Amino acid sequence: MARVAICNEQNPTLSNPDRRKNRQLEEVMNYEEFFGRAMGGEDRAPYGYQRDLAGGDTGRPCTSHLIDIPTGLGKTAAVVLAWLWNRVALQRADWPKRLVYCLPMRTLVEQTASEVKGWIGSLLKDATGLSEKAIVDLTWLRDHSPIILMGGEELDAARKEWDLHPEKPAILIGTQDMLLSRALNRGYGMSRYRWPMHFALLNNDCLWVMDETQLMGVGVETSAQFDGFRHQEAMHTHGACPTWWMSATLAGERLDTVDHQPPGTGWPVIRLSDAERNNTEGRPFKLINAAKQVFKAPFTLSKANSQKGYTETFAAFIKEKHVQGTLTLVVVNRVSRAQEIYGALAGSKGKGKSPLYDPARVGLIHARFRPGDRSMGEQLMQGDGDRIIIATQAVEAGVDVSARLLITELAPWSSLVQRFGRCHRKAEYTDAEIHWADIACDGEKDELARPYEAKELEEARRAIASLGNAAPIELSEVKVPQRKVIRPVIRRRELIDLFDTTPDLCGQDTDISRYIRDGNDTDVQVFWRVVEGEMPFPEEPVPARDELCRASVGAAASFLKKARRAWRWNHVEKRWVEADKALPGAIYLVDVDAGGYSDALGWTGNAKDKPTPITHAGLSTHDANEDDKGTFTREWETLTGHTEKVVAETSALLAATGINGELGIAITNAAWWHDIGKLHTAFMSMMREDGEEKLGGPWAKSPHNTRQKERPGFRHELASAIAWLLSAQSDAAERDLTAYLIAAHHGKVRLSIRSWPNEKEPADGRLFARGVWDNDELPAITMGPQAVPKVKLDLSFMRMGEGPHGPSWLARTTALRDRFGPFSLAYLETLLRAADARASRTA
Repeated sequence: MARVAICNEQNPTLSNPDRRKNRQLEEVMNYEEFFGRAMGGEDRAPYGYQRDLAGGDTGRPCTSHLIDIPTGLGKTAAVVLAWLWNRVALQRADWPKRLVYCLPMRTLVEQTASEVKGWIGSLLKDATGLSEKAIVDLTWLRDHSPIILMGGEELDAARKEWDLHPEKPAILIGTQDMLLSRALNRGYGMSRYRWPMHFALLNNDCLWVMDETQLMGVGVETSAQFDGFRHQEAMHTHGACPTWWMSATLAGERLDTVDHQPPGTGWPVIRLSDAERNNTEGRPFKLINAAKQVFKAPFTLSKANSQKGYTETFAAFIKEKHVQGTLTLVVVNRVSRAQEIYGALAGSKGKGKSPLYDPARVGLIHARFRPGDRSMGEQLMQGDGDRIIIATQAVEAGVDVSARLLITELAPWSSLVQRFGRCHRKAEYTDAEIHWADIACDGEKDELARPYEAKELEEARRAIASLGNAAPIELSEVKVPQRKVIRPVIRRRELIDLFDTTPDLCGQDTDISRYIRDGNDTDVQVFWRVVEGEMPFPEEPVPARDELCRASVGAAASFLKKARRAWRWNHVEKRWVEADKALPGAIYLVDVDAGGYSDALGWTGNAKDKPTPITHAGLSTHDANEDDKGTFTREWETLTGHTEKVVAETSALLAATGINGELGIAITNAAWWHDIGKLHTAFMSMMREDGEEKLGGPWAKSPHNTRQKERPGFRHELASAIAWLLSAQSDAAERDLTAYLIAAHHGKVRLSIRSWPNEKEPADGRLFARGVWDNDELPAITMGPQAVPKVKLDLSFMRMGEGPHGPSWLARTTALRDRFGPFSLAYLETLLRAADARASRTA
């Protein structure tokens, strides 16, 4: 096929990487070449639906739609390469800068990230036909993406601070817990003071991909509501922010939410064409017609054998049916049953059980492992030759394996379809088999059905009872009624309220878990360390990602009641406190001696199981993450020098993001004024050790971080914002916006101003908040074009109603939020924060 000639002047949706060549035709490779090169071979042509999704050689506009494709036909490659083709290769400005790939479980994240790295690397091996700008963007992506969001500290420095580069392309991959909580401005597993930055970057200029939606529960409805919000005029976004939903079993009706109504013709859907489905010589035809015989297993899970006998019978059946030299995949519904079957098959030293099969050829995979421990089973599964994998729903989706034999417990029909997709996936067997074990439920509330409902299992039982062949083409003809489930739906008013990140007086935050996972499916994260004293020191480092293990809220609550050696970080008091309950999304530190985890089995909640602690050097502390660690660098730096760097970074970001006019002026003014509050004597005392004299200044950075004794909790940015409001001309461009951006540039002073616990109160009873007292003075200073006069700070802004200087702080900031919309205001806030952080890195 001939290469495509694209004239950027004639096609305004394509941005020109080199303005000097604005009138020239630029040759780029066609999509077949691009796809084949990414997949590691020029002869690997895309399927028709993959080409349609990308828009072929010239691309297509990026809009929200469903992707309804049978399992095993490359949906992940389809969406990632469609984004890379349009946004990077073609430089289409109507495609978002960021690709956000959302998965239901963390077990799928690393595999997806590995595939993405491979595709980008393959494209860079031979970049012939790509523009210079495309190569620059691909190189950036290779070095800085994919960014994995699963909680814990990122050890890769290049990916750790992705949020400081809002102007760059990025691929983010994470679980619905991590991504949806960030989109709701309550990011799980991260510093609360960075919430607004992730909120901004995940709600502006993003393409969201919701993969394997049948496992996401209420996350589907939440994503639909967000897609509706982002298309409302009053909820402005910077750049388009569409959503793609991918599943072989998603009913479009689930996307019909109160703020996300379908168009008259229904939701647009990408499907296999009739030609692909019917072409007997094509690979799609072979895959969707790959035969898999279905049999009912000769045993049933019941109350009589659930406590003893079932798992042993199951293990013996696996051994009987397994064909040596092939892959057998076993999927059960509960982690505890998977652990017991694994122990019965591979042996258990602690319980004196002899193995039924070679333990080296048996693996265990579920979502309650630390990543490194789980990788043992994953590596075995992805290998070759003889192997048996015992798993849970963790392998239902996104796992590219093809088993000769699948043995599964009865599950809801959508889950069974996904499990069947792991058997004979590549159409390479002539004797592929599926065996399903029934579950005898006694009533709707029978515990044996968990985590599902008995009615779901009954509907699936009826569907599978007459099924002889589980080929995808046969499954598409099976009609199972969609279960009507009433789920909570986030409304616009609730989202707007979440813009304010101030905790309540007890230090607690609004619980968003009901919008992320169904009620019985919420998690916490746990990590284990050796804790020698009564409790951890405040300097105990934050966990790295590979230390964390997920546990259900219910299981964690039961364990924490008994453990007595578990803690969580209190960000208000800045210390570890004893864990007395399990909060969705929270992270808990557990003493190794308290147990609860087995390296071989994962989370057990059993105090007798002691994990091997994982250690890393150089991790941050909570205190450093939540304080202004960029302030205390290795070198002294003047306030003027630092501010000039911030202004330069701000100018670069404004140019890259196309923000100008009054908005650009307001952000630039905020950059000049953002650190004026550092002139306060309380801040200056933090910069020096006791008795130290340092000539020059005033200083913005120093090698020291002396604990604030004079004014605990002092926030220089509050002093800066008040100084601006008292000093700026009344007709200054977006005066209130500038004040807000100044105050919010560390994420600690945003919509409201109030005092915090442990603050030092003025003896004379005057107003105080965040270490700033009414009538404090800042000296005059001149920086660049800004002449800052001496100013006496007035905290009357923190009072409700009109004050001597006009509306209260809360009235001003809520008016800004409602005028700009929460997404847009957070984005502007993020630009200044990114500029400040980048300038601090060069100190």
